[in-house]
Amino acid sequence: MDQFLMPFAAAALAEWGDKTQILAMLLAMRFAKPLPILLGIALAASINMTIAAFAGTLLTGMITPEAARLFLAVGFLFAAVASIIPISDPYSGEKWKLGAFFTSAASFLAIEFGDKTQFIAVGFGAVSGSWPIVAFASTLGVLLSCAPAVMMGAAFRDTLPILTIRRSAGFLFLIVSSIVAINALGLI
Repeated sequence: MDQFLMPFAAAALAEWGDKTQILAMLLAMRFAKPLPILLGIALAASINMTIAAFAGTLLTGMITPEAARLFLAVGFLFAAVASIIPISDPYSGEKWKLGAFFTSAASFLAIEFGDKTQFIAVGFGAVSGSWPIVAFASTLGVLLSCAPAVMMGAAFRDTLPILTIRRSAGFLFLIVSSIVAINALGLI
């Protein structure tokens, strides 16, 4: 259960207030077609998270379990720092004539590649060794966090305290990173 729940919760939390969630909102405002946008996000997230989780599994044979946990701690630290840094609205493919599904899939594939959520998925892949579960859980986490932005459109930014949520998530990731690092180093 932890192999699913932890990557799911981390991915869902990491995306709150992030550029991917803002991109989801911008795409919803542009296309007003929630289902194709969510399907495009699901496709892109599944590709990115599968690559990340599989890469993490490849690390399992090269590093010790303690090093894998330390790698995960660094992923959480990266998420903490990235959550504190201000972001601007991402490019949402305004000039692309691909339609809601393909624009969503292509823009999410590009924007999520190398993002903090993908880095966390690598860490969970290295720790758990079960990349399909990590990939599926992380994909669902990304999709869950982007769904409110797609469904609410412009009201998403106007009604929710996105900056407060983002900074709170960053603080939580900092605490989790510290706990995982201390555990990995055998200090507790």
